[in-house]
Amino acid sequence: LSILPNIFTSLNLICGYLSIVLTSREEFLAAGWMIVLAVICDILDGRIARLTSVTSKFGAELDSLADLVSFGVAPAFLVFNRYLSDYRLVGFIVTSIFVLCGALRLARFNITPPSGKDVFTGLPIPAGAGILCTMTIFEMQFYGFFRIPDTVIPFIVLGTSFLMVSTIEYPAMKKSPKTSFQRHLLVLMFILGLVFTPVLTLFFYSWGFAIFGLFMYVVRKLVGLFRRKDAKQPEATV
Repeated sequence: LSILPNIFTSLNLICGYLSIVLTSREEFLAAGWMIVLAVICDILDGRIARLTSVTSKFGAELDSLADLVSFGVAPAFLVFNRYLSDYRLVGFIVTSIFVLCGALRLARFNITPPSGKDVFTGLPIPAGAGILCTMTIFEMQFYGFFRIPDTVIPFIVLGTSFLMVSTIEYPAMKKSPKTSFQRHLLVLMFILGLVFTPVLTLFFYSWGFAIFGLFMYVVRKLVGLFRRKDAKQPEATV
């Protein structure tokens, strides 16, 4: 049992490598799906490690290296070749920033001690990769109806990079009595969506997760600002 989590971590890494190979052959749709498979393997290795109570520093280091390849290098290489190959310098810079921010996000996660809060600080790198690969899959599946202008892609890549290294909090939804119902409901909705409309489900889930964290961050900031103003008003009237 102790080797099971590392097997799925290795499969994650292999999927990332295959995505790079497929991208180099201009098989962009298949390359995007390989990143999705890598995300699934990444989820499974964590779940299995917790279920079997098997964790090790070796496994954590291997997981980070696999994540950097599958969720940093592979999606950046995919986006560069699919959308930005005609803008070589700009494409190289923005995709390099994505890889760098992904590495920084992983490094920060590795040195941050566990907290009691059920949140991630910054967009997790698999979610960042999910934005780029589901964008590609969605656009290629619905090319006749949906086309993202190439000039918009650098801003999407840079925005995703910023979210990964930001201090914006994203729900981790770890298993607990408080989140049990929400977890089950979300998992059920996600599975139903995958059965009937997998491409749309993956696209809206990935983008919705990123936007939700950003939206809640703005809401909390605005609420805090109004509370500070309300607290200062009585002092001004004295």
